[in-house]
Amino acid sequence: SSGINAEYGDSKLNWEPHVEYLRKKLRSMTGAICRIRHSMPGELYLKLYNSLFESHLSYGISVWGVVIKEKSSDRLFITQKHCVRILFGDLDAYLDKQSTCARARPYGMQKLGHCYYKKEHTKPIFNKLRIMTIQNLFKYHCITEFSEIIKYRLPYTLFECISMSNRATSNNVILTRKTNTFLHEAAKLWNYVHKRILTPEKGLETS
Repeated sequence: SSGINAEYGDSKLNWEPHVEYLRKKLRSMTGAICRIRHSMPGELYLKLYNSLFESHLSYGISVWGVVIKEKSSDRLFITQKHCVRILFGDLDAYLDKQSTCARARPYGMQKLGHCYYKKEHTKPIFNKLRIMTIQNLFKYHCITEFSEIIKYRLPYTLFECISMSNRATSNNVILTRKTNTFLHEAAKLWNYVHKRILTPEKGLETS
């Protein structure tokens, strides 16, 4: 129980070595995906992504995910977008840019402009395939695990750390001082979304 409290509630834990290890692991998985994708039909690409990439990305994310930045410059988000482009991006457009060398281009077009170096936007791909970004994965796992802790009171050592509002009509969690931990981040998310997953008839939905 003391180990659980340390991992979920200790704001002094340094996750930098884990993030760097995970980034290298994900880049290795991206390389493996790039090598084997041509031997698989396109309709299996999403399963390939979920099994070889997202499974590593989401493992324990509710604990270490507190260090994820809500910016496109986050290192792990950049790695995730790279994998998404390889699997689901416009391959023809990418190859077309590489199809001719500078000597073969018309006069005045030898110098490559910013359009050549501009990468494909991944937001339409995420939306079309309903793939969650690393930031949304963190939020999803946080609110899912936090709701289970409240409903089933397990693990009890974590449930004891949660202070619910005394108002009979409120399911809000009383936030303690701001800390960079799962309990604090999950409590903030809970207060924001709990009205959407609670029903007057059934209480906390489990589906």
